[in-house]
Amino acid sequence: MRRSAALSLVFITVWLLRLSNGGPPFPLEAGEVHLKNGMTISGTPVPIQSLNTVIQRGPAEIVSYPILMIETGLQRYFVPNRQVLEVNYDADLSLYETFTLDQKKTSQARVVQSVGAFLTVTPFDEFGRRRVTLQTPNGPMDVIQGITQLHPRYVTVTSLNCAWQYGIATTSLPPETLDQILRRAIDPSNPQDRLAVARFYLQAGMFLQAQRELTSIRQEFPELKDRVDELSGQVRELVGQRLVRELRQRQRAGQHFLAYTAARQFPSTNLSGDVLRQVRELIDEYEQRRQQIETCKLLLGELQAQLTDPKQREAVAPMRSEVIEQLNYESLSRLDAFLKLQSDPTLSAAEKLALAFSGWVVGSAHAVTDLNAAIRLWEARFCVLEYLRSEDEAERGHLLATLHGLEGIGFETVLRLIPLLPPQLEPPMTEPGVPVQIEVPTSAATADRKPIVVRYWVLLPHEYHPHHRYPAVVALHAAKQPEERELRWWGGSKDRPLQSQRRGYIVIAPEYALDGQDAYDYSPLAHYKVIQALRDARKRFRIDSDRVFLAGHGMGADAAFDIGMSHPDLFAGVIPIAGQIGGYCKYYTSNGEPIGWYVVSGERDGDKFDRNAFVLNRMLKYGYDLIFTEYVGRGHEWFYEEIHNLFDWMDLHRRPQLPKEIEVRTLRPTDNRFFWLRVEGFPKAFLSPPGSVPRPSRSGAPRPMRLEARVAPGDTDRNVIQLRCGTDRTTIWLNPDLIDFEKRVVVRLNGRQRHNKFLRPDLEVLLEGLRLRGDRERLFWARLDFD
Repeated sequence: MRRSAALSLVFITVWLLRLSNGGPPFPLEAGEVHLKNGMTISGTPVPIQSLNTVIQRGPAEIVSYPILMIETGLQRYFVPNRQVLEVNYDADLSLYETFTLDQKKTSQARVVQSVGAFLTVTPFDEFGRRRVTLQTPNGPMDVIQGITQLHPRYVTVTSLNCAWQYGIATTSLPPETLDQILRRAIDPSNPQDRLAVARFYLQAGMFLQAQRELTSIRQEFPELKDRVDELSGQVRELVGQRLVRELRQRQRAGQHFLAYTAARQFPSTNLSGDVLRQVRELIDEYEQRRQQIETCKLLLGELQAQLTDPKQREAVAPMRSEVIEQLNYESLSRLDAFLKLQSDPTLSAAEKLALAFSGWVVGSAHAVTDLNAAIRLWEARFCVLEYLRSEDEAERGHLLATLHGLEGIGFETVLRLIPLLPPQLEPPMTEPGVPVQIEVPTSAATADRKPIVVRYWVLLPHEYHPHHRYPAVVALHAAKQPEERELRWWGGSKDRPLQSQRRGYIVIAPEYALDGQDAYDYSPLAHYKVIQALRDARKRFRIDSDRVFLAGHGMGADAAFDIGMSHPDLFAGVIPIAGQIGGYCKYYTSNGEPIGWYVVSGERDGDKFDRNAFVLNRMLKYGYDLIFTEYVGRGHEWFYEEIHNLFDWMDLHRRPQLPKEIEVRTLRPTDNRFFWLRVEGFPKAFLSPPGSVPRPSRSGAPRPMRLEARVAPGDTDRNVIQLRCGTDRTTIWLNPDLIDFEKRVVVRLNGRQRHNKFLRPDLEVLLEGLRLRGDRERLFWARLDFD
């Protein structure tokens, strides 16, 4: 039995269980599944025992249903039951308007078992038919397809000369083609059919088409005026609500000029008072900020002129120039303390300037009224930036000594400076929507002493500004595809901006593969290039390191599985699309438990499901934060229909906090850093040869090295850290998320006590970690090394 048929029988199996056992503890109605991560999936939820339908247990056995499958008609979503918050069966999904089209089938003898590349595709005609040519192992195959059902979310495409059926997103059809096909499914002279078309468009979110249809109905069927007016009001309200959501989305993305300009041009007629109130509040908010910016610029000049100390006047001149030049909607909050106290008669001009200039570099909450102290903060900021930019060890030592010598500048002060620093490295001259290639400075070389060249491409969102923190997607390209195509899929172009630009995400595409490479090779070199590209991007652009997502298509998805499980501390989530789980992943599965996974695949993409099922089953059964999306009847594709769900999912995810317990497995010497633990010098028995893929041998399956680190809880007067590594060298990094620096730190390595002292925050450890990794969101205060 083909797997697609077997999965469709899951519904029948569950129903039979219900009859034989007096009914299972779950209904079979459609509903909304709310996940703990904040996502909501609409469809028909069915608890299942396993992704592999062959091993489903019978009613006489002890049965558990650890996986929830949600059928949408277009996709099947599989999620762990442990991740389900609730299932709402009150959402009546049967109210959607659907239309059926009769298509004449010529033959069903041939069966499309695996869907290869589409060699040619003609557009759908007005009858809902088209011709496609598929690549198959036996050569090209011509398939005639017809649309047999129209649903507001998807259309069902049925092959007329072979056995193959699947769905595509309704919005993927050109609007004019969709309208022509709809006319074939109704009686245009029947007013109820015409109203159904208007409701269809309304449910599909195609509000312009819905309004056009309603206008036409009003003209042709004047007796329906009241009903048409009611629906037209709903359309206008939904349009208004969508526009308000879009404005707020642009505001959150740091696209303030666009949000403000669009709000001022917002239609003011035929909309509810609530929508208009929200738009007015947005406009007022921006106008107030604009007025505050102008006030700050004016006051800073006036107050500087009132200074009587010539040294202070000279020192604050460049400070004022930077503030005036860079003051905008994003950075205005740094001057909150100054704005609140700028009219206080008890404060002198110097004290008010101190509030502004100190707030600019350490934040308004830590602003001071001592102008000389504020000047020293700027001096400290200069030293920190120069340290981070220097490649000379002696120069860094001198800068560190200067920092230590500045009066009133301590470890806590430097911590406050770091979030508001300018870029560590000079960003390239680029503009949003235009891809640019960057080469990463590196002195690394391969084993045969060939220099390693690390390059990546970057696509910035609209109105990019270094004062705003941006989430990022590290996008790995498919085999023999250029990096620019991956960037276009996520973000489009300057003239046609797509989702990453709209949602305010930076996209970087590392050149991780060799020229002409057609399969992922699980090499440490690919890991190195991806990680170095990410580190460089964090230094040049204001990336929020807690919101970095690793993604890829095809070969890039294979790499995303591998790199995500090998370096889970770098990412908030991993998005493999049309990928295969292989190589080291079956040994590394547990490494990926702390982060989110959104896996997208086609049901008929060769044997990928069978290859991936073992690992995905394990992740689902053990309750990982995983959504596995399978497009019914589809093959090896890029699945752009999923793009909005992907961004909704990313918006909800953050990199997890540093765990106090680490238990990971590794087989490569380069997979040696996990969160706050790094090891070197592995026993040879545990390692795969460089560049090889681990496979079972006569001696059994490869044996990964198990690494354990734990901060023991509950000790009142000391921090106890237990390490079990079995390597030659072990390093740990510590910060207040892990230990209490007011208590003694005891470290036991493989059962032996190796440290029993108090630790003090170390400025060099803090700055050196930031210099090398560019991660402002995860800073370490101390480091311990053990041989």
